[in-house]
Amino acid sequence: MPAVLPAVVVRSIGWGGAGGPAPGMMSAMTKASPSRGWYAMAGVVTVLGLAGAMAVLVTGMRSWNDALPDLGQTFRDGETVPVELRAGEKVILYVSPESAPASFICSGKVADSPISTTEAKTFTFFRGFETWAARYELVADATGTAQLRCTAPTGLGAKMLAVGEVPDNGRLLRIMGTTFAITAGATVLSIVAGGLTVLFVWRRRRASRTPVR
Repeated sequence: MPAVLPAVVVRSIGWGGAGGPAPGMMSAMTKASPSRGWYAMAGVVTVLGLAGAMAVLVTGMRSWNDALPDLGQTFRDGETVPVELRAGEKVILYVSPESAPASFICSGKVADSPISTTEAKTFTFFRGFETWAARYELVADATGTAQLRCTAPTGLGAKMLAVGEVPDNGRLLRIMGTTFAITAGATVLSIVAGGLTVLFVWRRRRASRTPVR
Protein backbone atom coordinates (compact mmCIF):
# COMPACT_ATOMS: atom_id res chain seq x y z
CA MET A 1 0.00 0.00 0.00
CA PRO A 2 1.58 3.24 -1.05
CA ALA A 3 2.43 5.77 1.63
CA VAL A 4 0.15 8.78 1.91
CA LEU A 5 1.99 12.04 2.41
CA PRO A 6 0.38 14.51 4.78
CA ALA A 7 -1.14 17.50 3.10
CA VAL A 8 0.65 20.76 3.66
CA VAL A 9 -1.56 23.80 3.82
CA VAL A 10 0.13 27.12 3.31
CA ARG A 11 -1.81 30.17 4.37
CA SER A 12 -0.85 33.62 3.28
CA ILE A 13 -1.15 36.02 6.12
CA GLY A 14 -2.03 39.54 5.11
CA TRP A 15 -1.20 39.11 1.42
CA GLY A 16 -3.49 38.55 -1.51
CA GLY A 17 -3.19 35.86 -4.04
CA ALA A 18 -1.84 38.24 -6.63
CA GLY A 19 1.12 39.14 -4.48
CA GLY A 20 -0.14 42.62 -3.47
CA PRO A 21 -1.32 43.97 -0.14
CA ALA A 22 -4.56 42.67 1.26
CA PRO A 23 -7.57 45.01 1.09
CA GLY A 24 -7.33 45.81 4.79
CA MET A 25 -3.77 46.94 4.48
CA MET A 26 -4.48 48.75 1.23
CA SER A 27 -6.82 51.24 2.91
CA ALA A 28 -4.29 51.96 5.64
CA MET A 29 -1.49 52.88 3.24
CA THR A 30 -1.68 56.62 2.43
CA LYS A 31 0.67 59.32 1.21
CA ALA A 32 2.55 61.50 3.68
CA SER A 33 0.55 64.65 4.49
CA PRO A 34 2.31 68.08 4.78
CA SER A 35 1.58 69.84 8.05
CA ARG A 36 -0.65 72.89 8.39
CA GLY A 37 2.44 74.87 9.29
CA TRP A 38 3.07 75.28 5.57
CA TYR A 39 -0.01 77.49 5.37
CA ALA A 40 1.57 79.77 7.97
CA MET A 41 4.82 79.71 5.99
CA ALA A 42 2.93 80.84 2.88
CA GLY A 43 1.44 83.72 4.85
CA VAL A 44 4.86 84.73 6.17
CA VAL A 45 6.32 84.73 2.65
CA THR A 46 3.50 86.93 1.37
CA VAL A 47 3.68 89.38 4.27
CA LEU A 48 7.47 89.72 4.00
CA GLY A 49 7.21 90.30 0.26
CA LEU A 50 4.57 93.00 0.71
CA ALA A 51 6.59 94.62 3.50
CA GLY A 52 9.61 94.71 1.18
CA ALA A 53 7.49 96.28 -1.56
CA MET A 54 6.30 98.98 0.84
CA ALA A 55 9.87 99.67 1.94
CA VAL A 56 10.92 100.13 -1.69
CA LEU A 57 7.97 102.46 -2.28
CA VAL A 58 8.77 104.61 0.77
CA THR A 59 12.46 104.80 -0.18
CA GLY A 60 11.55 105.74 -3.74
CA MET A 61 9.19 108.48 -2.61
CA ARG A 62 11.91 109.94 -0.38
CA SER A 63 14.35 109.89 -3.28
CA TRP A 64 11.71 111.57 -5.46
CA ASN A 65 11.20 114.30 -2.87
CA ASP A 66 14.96 114.86 -2.55
CA ALA A 67 15.24 115.21 -6.34
CA LEU A 68 12.64 117.99 -6.51
CA PRO A 69 13.99 121.52 -7.06
CA ASP A 70 15.33 123.31 -3.98
CA LEU A 71 13.49 126.53 -3.36
CA GLY A 72 15.34 129.49 -2.02
CA GLN A 73 13.84 132.32 -0.02
CA THR A 74 10.11 132.71 -0.52
CA PHE A 75 8.72 136.17 -1.06
CA ARG A 76 5.56 137.94 -2.09
CA ASP A 77 4.48 139.83 -5.18
CA GLY A 78 6.17 143.23 -5.27
CA GLU A 79 8.92 142.42 -2.75
CA THR A 80 12.60 142.77 -3.69
CA VAL A 81 14.86 139.85 -2.74
CA PRO A 82 18.54 138.99 -3.31
CA VAL A 83 19.11 136.11 -5.75
CA GLU A 84 22.47 134.46 -6.47
CA LEU A 85 22.99 133.94 -10.22
CA ARG A 86 25.79 132.46 -12.31
CA ALA A 87 26.49 133.71 -15.82
CA GLY A 88 24.45 131.80 -18.36
CA GLU A 89 22.86 129.42 -15.82
CA LYS A 90 19.09 129.35 -15.64
CA VAL A 91 17.01 129.45 -12.49
CA ILE A 92 13.26 129.18 -12.25
CA LEU A 93 10.70 131.53 -10.76
CA TYR A 94 8.10 129.32 -9.04
CA VAL A 95 4.66 130.48 -7.96
CA SER A 96 2.26 129.09 -5.37
CA PRO A 97 -0.47 128.13 -5.77
CA GLU A 98 0.21 126.70 -9.21
CA SER A 99 -3.13 128.03 -10.48
CA ALA A 100 -2.07 131.68 -10.04
CA PRO A 101 -3.36 133.33 -13.27
CA ALA A 102 -1.20 136.45 -13.49
CA SER A 103 1.68 137.17 -15.85
CA PHE A 104 4.53 138.51 -13.73
CA ILE A 105 6.97 141.23 -14.71
CA CYS A 106 10.38 140.52 -13.17
CA SER A 107 13.29 142.95 -13.15
CA GLY A 108 16.80 142.96 -11.73
CA LYS A 109 20.48 143.31 -12.62
CA VAL A 110 23.76 141.54 -11.93
CA ALA A 111 26.74 143.87 -12.34
CA ASP A 112 24.72 146.05 -14.71
CA SER A 113 23.69 142.96 -16.70
CA PRO A 114 19.87 142.77 -16.82
CA ILE A 115 18.07 139.56 -15.98
CA SER A 116 16.19 138.11 -18.96
CA THR A 117 12.95 136.21 -18.45
CA THR A 118 11.33 133.58 -20.67
CA GLU A 119 8.32 131.40 -20.09
CA ALA A 120 9.22 128.12 -18.38
CA LYS A 121 8.09 124.64 -19.34
CA THR A 122 5.16 123.28 -17.39
CA PHE A 123 6.27 121.70 -14.11
CA THR A 124 4.21 121.35 -10.94
CA PHE A 125 5.13 119.75 -7.61
CA PHE A 126 4.25 119.67 -3.92
CA ARG A 127 6.53 121.04 -1.24
CA GLY A 128 5.16 120.70 2.25
CA PHE A 129 1.49 121.61 2.02
CA GLU A 130 1.92 123.97 -0.92
CA THR A 131 1.66 123.41 -4.67
CA TRP A 132 4.33 125.08 -6.77
CA ALA A 133 4.52 125.66 -10.51
CA ALA A 134 7.36 126.82 -12.74
CA ARG A 135 6.44 130.15 -14.32
CA TYR A 136 9.60 131.84 -15.74
CA GLU A 137 13.22 131.03 -16.54
CA LEU A 138 15.63 133.70 -15.29
CA VAL A 139 19.17 134.09 -16.64
CA ALA A 140 21.88 136.75 -16.54
CA ASP A 141 25.13 137.26 -18.44
CA ALA A 142 27.13 137.92 -15.28
CA THR A 143 27.74 136.17 -11.96
CA GLY A 144 26.71 137.81 -8.73
CA THR A 145 23.80 138.80 -6.50
CA ALA A 146 20.78 140.35 -8.17
CA GLN A 147 18.03 142.30 -6.50
CA LEU A 148 14.98 140.66 -8.03
CA ARG A 149 11.51 142.14 -8.01
CA CYS A 150 8.45 140.50 -9.58
CA THR A 151 5.06 142.18 -9.82
CA ALA A 152 1.64 141.26 -11.13
CA PRO A 153 -1.62 143.16 -11.62
CA THR A 154 -3.31 143.97 -8.33
CA GLY A 155 -5.37 141.07 -7.04
CA LEU A 156 -4.01 138.60 -9.58
CA GLY A 157 -0.66 137.71 -8.01
CA ALA A 158 0.34 134.43 -6.41
CA LYS A 159 0.30 133.77 -2.70
CA MET A 160 4.06 133.13 -2.66
CA LEU A 161 7.01 133.29 -5.04
CA ALA A 162 10.39 131.56 -4.92
CA VAL A 163 13.48 131.19 -7.09
CA GLY A 164 14.82 127.66 -7.37
CA GLU A 165 16.70 125.13 -9.45
CA VAL A 166 15.71 123.95 -12.91
CA PRO A 167 13.88 120.61 -12.44
CA ASP A 168 15.74 117.49 -13.54
CA ASN A 169 12.86 115.73 -15.30
CA GLY A 170 15.02 112.82 -16.47
CA ARG A 171 16.13 111.95 -12.95
CA LEU A 172 12.59 112.27 -11.60
CA LEU A 173 11.25 109.95 -14.29
CA ARG A 174 13.97 107.37 -13.60
CA ILE A 175 13.23 107.39 -9.89
CA MET A 176 9.50 107.06 -10.48
CA GLY A 177 9.84 104.28 -13.07
CA THR A 178 12.32 102.24 -11.02
CA THR A 179 10.32 102.62 -7.81
CA PHE A 180 7.01 101.52 -9.27
CA ALA A 181 8.57 98.68 -11.30
CA ILE A 182 10.30 97.16 -8.26
CA THR A 183 7.27 97.74 -6.02
CA ALA A 184 4.88 96.11 -8.49
CA GLY A 185 7.26 93.21 -9.12
CA ALA A 186 7.80 92.49 -5.42
CA THR A 187 4.06 92.68 -4.75
CA VAL A 188 3.15 90.28 -7.55
CA LEU A 189 5.93 87.81 -6.72
CA SER A 190 5.04 87.69 -3.02
CA ILE A 191 1.35 87.07 -3.74
CA VAL A 192 2.10 84.44 -6.39
CA ALA A 193 4.64 82.65 -4.16
CA GLY A 194 2.24 82.57 -1.22
CA GLY A 195 -0.68 81.47 -3.40
CA LEU A 196 1.27 78.67 -5.08
CA THR A 197 2.49 77.41 -1.71
CA VAL A 198 -1.06 77.27 -0.36
CA LEU A 199 -2.29 75.51 -3.50
CA PHE A 200 0.52 72.95 -3.38
CA VAL A 201 -0.06 72.15 0.31
CA TRP A 202 -3.82 71.92 -0.17
CA ARG A 203 -3.48 69.47 -3.05
CA ARG A 204 -0.98 67.32 -1.17
CA ARG A 205 -3.15 67.22 1.94
CA ARG A 206 -6.19 66.38 -0.16
CA ALA A 207 -4.31 63.60 -1.96
CA SER A 208 -3.07 62.18 1.35
CA ARG A 209 -6.65 61.52 2.42
CA THR A 210 -7.27 59.37 -0.67
CA PRO A 211 -6.35 55.66 -0.14
CA VAL A 212 -3.73 54.17 -2.46
CA ARG A 213 -5.33 51.50 -4.65
